[in-house]
Amino acid sequence: MKDNRLILDRYKDYEDRVLVNELLEYVKACSSGYALRHTDFLDPRQQKIAEDILGMHKSIYYAFFGGITDSERAVCVICDENYKLTEEDIPITILSITWNKSSRKLSHRDFLGSILGCGIKREKVGDIIFDECRAYIACMSDISKYLLYNLSKVGSVAVSVSETETAQKTEEKVKIITSTVASLRLDSLIATGYGVSRAKAAETVKSGKVKVNWEDTSGSSKEMKQGDVISIRGRGRVVLEEVSGTTKKDRIKIMIKKYL
Repeated sequence: MKDNRLILDRYKDYEDRVLVNELLEYVKACSSGYALRHTDFLDPRQQKIAEDILGMHKSIYYAFFGGITDSERAVCVICDENYKLTEEDIPITILSITWNKSSRKLSHRDFLGSILGCGIKREKVGDIIFDECRAYIACMSDISKYLLYNLSKVGSVAVSVSETETAQKTEEKVKIITSTVASLRLDSLIATGYGVSRAKAAETVKSGKVKVNWEDTSGSSKEMKQGDVISIRGRGRVVLEEVSGTTKKDRIKIMIKKYL
């Protein structure tokens, strides 16, 4: 118990502490018997927390499953080291959604908004991907039937929902932006990646709409590094793909990948 308190004290954010406490309870349950536990969907930052916590305990086995190849969000399944994990133990269902293509184009934001509008919590939903004729949604199996029978519209567009076995993520559309910046400050990279002024970028950060590596941030002056992911609510995300030295005027050469 004392060790658990010491672990919890490393995390100051309330939601992080809730996750850590949940993981520690799962470790206790799985270590004391032939048991299996799982989280809801975790974003990459939360997955790193799970790895840090679960990696301390050698008597358990854990693995991440997203339901979709190369998924970003994933469920962590935890069990005793002697437990034989099967496909039936993975609590994820894939939903296939089709609609009349003569209707307006539907986006990731449209689907997520409609699902949350059904009263579903964000952590119950994994990746949402598209191919040429349909969308696929990874969700927790305990809410799949609810969506199957209650998700009849996305925005104003009528949709048809069914279960499917697999979904393959198609190549995402990206725009490569090469530029030079005076510094690697967050507001500078937002200005470059999203095509806005530094003042507008700073205002957006202050509004609380920005996350860096899936973590809320409110500091425009935060220094970024290669590989960092910046996302703005409703505007998508960009990745600082490369930092490649400086120009003769000491400006920093960068390459940003913007997901469209």
